[in-house]
Amino acid sequence: MDTRKNMFLKKWVTGNLVVYPGLLGLLHPLIAHGFTGDHDKLLTTPQFIMHTLSIFIFVFFLAVTRNKTFEIIGKKKTLSDTWPFIFFTPWVFWLGYYTLFVPFDILFMFLSTGIINAIQLRPFVKSPAKWVWQCILGYLLAAVAGILIGLGAYLRYYKDFRGISRDLATWTSISIPAAFVVAYYFRYILGKQIRSKDRPDMISENKSNFSKVA
Repeated sequence: MDTRKNMFLKKWVTGNLVVYPGLLGLLHPLIAHGFTGDHDKLLTTPQFIMHTLSIFIFVFFLAVTRNKTFEIIGKKKTLSDTWPFIFFTPWVFWLGYYTLFVPFDILFMFLSTGIINAIQLRPFVKSPAKWVWQCILGYLLAAVAGILIGLGAYLRYYKDFRGISRDLATWTSISIPAAFVVAYYFRYILGKQIRSKDRPDMISENKSNFSKVA
């Protein structure tokens, strides 16, 4: 595997292993529950605002990290690409929460992220049609892993915890398995789907050197 592609895949893994546990596992419960406390199914206005804000922060940095990762292989993305995440993902989260309740809020949030990535990254992969279902499947698997492990641990261990410790434990247990799925599933998929520019660049440099000699 060439150097640039290897760096790209390493940064993809590192970025997801940092963003998911850091912003969804730790920061989300601190913002969403730390300032406004526990809630029932119906949230107060401050609780709704703080939950939405924390999801904004999570998906914004998720998109920025993705963009920075793709810059390694010469695939330029801009901040405008973050708007679908900021606009759709929080509202899809609330759609799942207020229609089907937990854990469909988590499922819908991950699926929206997968659909946006499936669409936005299609121009950068070898097989766009294949990429769409691979991408959506990856985020579905991440959601299922997080839900099964995180909510399973909540029902088995965390439900009797008090205060913010319960939310921190639950969201950490959701985000870490999801992070590993997104990091390593897509490391494999992107390893097959992404073309690196290392080789063309080397060819271009060699041509330039030959022209100078001539």
